[in-house]
Amino acid sequence: MKFRAFLALLHLCGDIRTEIYAEKNRHRKQQSAEKKGGEKVASSNEKKIYENMESLEEWAFAGLSQKEMAEMLGMAYSTFRDLRKKIPALSALLKNSADFLKAEQKKEVEKVEVSLLNRCLGYNADIKKHMKVKKPMLGTGGEVLTDANGKVITEEVLEEVTEQQHVPADVGAIKFYLLNKAKDKWKENPDRLELEKKRVANDTKRTKLAEQAASGGSVSGKTIEEILEEAESGGADAEV
Repeated sequence: MKFRAFLALLHLCGDIRTEIYAEKNRHRKQQSAEKKGGEKVASSNEKKIYENMESLEEWAFAGLSQKEMAEMLGMAYSTFRDLRKKIPALSALLKNSADFLKAEQKKEVEKVEVSLLNRCLGYNADIKKHMKVKKPMLGTGGEVLTDANGKVITEEVLEEVTEQQHVPADVGAIKFYLLNKAKDKWKENPDRLELEKKRVANDTKRTKLAEQAASGGSVSGKTIEEILEEAESGGADAEV
């Protein structure tokens, strides 16, 4: 009986060991499949990059963000960022487009600044107009036509002419320019600023007077408002 029980125990241990080995094999196979699947996905995304390199160049120089490019390709933004590090051509393309857009933006800002300055100073502009002009009437052969008295026959035609006009300085543009370029000298609403300074000074004086009254100090038997009025006129500096 003991021998049979021993054999049964060995058989059970064998079954357990077999199941453990089988589970390990299943786990290895699953990891291998996942790895191959990941490689296929990675390979597929890289393929998308290389196949759409011209489109990516157009998008980048048109100002699309990298997140928008990733969406256009149907991949996650994090995947696109990883591929950017992995594919030198993509990294170089994105850098070149960013440098180009930055330079173009700088040029546009400079143009706007020049335009704003012109609005501040006033400028002369060439204005195109259409005016009626009398011209000799020509025959089919290109000759000038005349009437029976030999007078040249004329006709009115519309012609585009260029006329120079002066555009005066714009006050709004001047204000905007000075408040941004010389803000220390040209502050918005200086009267309000002075009132705000006065209010802060009065609040400080009120605080000092309240502290004096709380500590039993003398305020000359006057109300806080009376002392403030004297302080503002320069007559109560010693009391505060």
